[in-house]
Amino acid sequence: MQSWTSELAASGSPLEQFFRDYVEVIGGACDEVEPQVYDVLVPPDEMAADRSLTDEDVLRVAFDPEAIPEHPGAQLASLGTPLIDRLLEDAMRRGRGAQAYVNGLNLAPHDLRGRIRRVLALAEGLKLTIERVRPLYFAQAVFWFQATFISDQKEQEILPIAVDLHSGREVRHLEALLDRARLTEQPSTFLAEARRPSVAAIYPTVRAQVVRTVASLANTRGRELSQRVERQIRRMVRYYGDLRSELDVQIRRARDRGEDLAKFDPRREAIDREERLRVADLRRKSTLRVQLRLANLLLIRQPKLLLRSTVTCQRRPTATTQLDLVWDPLTESLEAATCPRCQSPTYVFQLDSRSQPACPACHNRPYAPK
Repeated sequence: MQSWTSELAASGSPLEQFFRDYVEVIGGACDEVEPQVYDVLVPPDEMAADRSLTDEDVLRVAFDPEAIPEHPGAQLASLGTPLIDRLLEDAMRRGRGAQAYVNGLNLAPHDLRGRIRRVLALAEGLKLTIERVRPLYFAQAVFWFQATFISDQKEQEILPIAVDLHSGREVRHLEALLDRARLTEQPSTFLAEARRPSVAAIYPTVRAQVVRTVASLANTRGRELSQRVERQIRRMVRYYGDLRSELDVQIRRARDRGEDLAKFDPRREAIDREERLRVADLRRKSTLRVQLRLANLLLIRQPKLLLRSTVTCQRRPTATTQLDLVWDPLTESLEAATCPRCQSPTYVFQLDSRSQPACPACHNRPYAPK
């Protein structure tokens, strides 16, 4: 255990690394006086803006509690301390919106046309022709929502969701997309960007999807909270029931001695009133409230290959349908194509009643008049 602690101290904890990165980002300087003890100098405008660090010229920060006696003027930095809370809050404020580029992807895969033809399932009589392959930037918006569940206790959850703005579909490979080894602030190559809606236009759809997830989490927490509250109420009812039983024993003894029993009525009313108030207060404090807000947004521009293609029916050579395909170099796979009729994603195309390519759902569906 001691060796593990010493290795962690030598390499630096994630919190310590965050502190050094934060000071560097705001334009400050950080000097390591001794292991886990730093002298920090930040620009005056930064201190005046948010008071994140100190009003002094130099601040000494210690990540090791045992170093505080040797450095009485140092501030202890650990999770939950006011200093780190202010830094985390300011870092979240600074990083609420950011942009990045994905670099280092292979934009010239081997035998691309053959791999695409093997993935797409075309009905007999349909022929796919790839006319043009063009690399473009496809914008991916990553939203981090913060859900806060408030009852007799407070819990928070971060819910990330990524959406391809070109297709409007959710990105399933979020971990690979956020690989820090590929993300940079500047692009390695300059490409045009594929047509897409704005982030503001896609936001209501994303938020509605997150709301469904939050509702499911709230229902689960609500059931657990209700069960816990009912157990507490049952214990409370038993407690006040015991008080009434003790009062009944005192009443019987007083009756046997011939005493006036009216003096016990206020005590019984006080027990009943206190029970009602405490049960009502417990139910009120245990009411679950949910707050949802957008915490951070990251816009990632990832290069993909846009393939302008046509699908031709061999029985009707003049009947051609344009089909745009997208090859994702990050996952080295073909994204689902869009059905020309219902706009649903699909890898399977069949002939409909007008000898046009369509997904299986539209295969036998008659054309509706416009």
